[in-house]
Amino acid sequence: MYTIIRTDGTEQTINKRPTIEAVEQAIGCAGLDVVHIGKADNTDEVMFVDDTGALTDKPVNEKATALYHRICMPGTAWPSRGDVVVTQDRYF
Repeated sequence: MYTIIRTDGTEQTINKRPTIEAVEQAIGCAGLDVVHIGKADNTDEVMFVDDTGALTDKPVNEKATALYHRICMPGTAWPSRGDVVVTQDRYF
């Protein structure tokens, strides 16, 4: 199971085990970065983001940015850009 968080704030849950190909297709990219957001609450939750979202000037994703900033060093200002997928690390 995985959840797509869109830049407009909407979320869509997919009740299938994710694959890299499915994640890339869901968020419209050809390369991924992974953020271990579960560190904030001791889970194995990860967030997949578009590796080139900033370079291609995708819109800022406020929800994803908030998840990212929960685990960053204080003062980190980089936003997440584009749609993202949140799932469990154990699937990969």
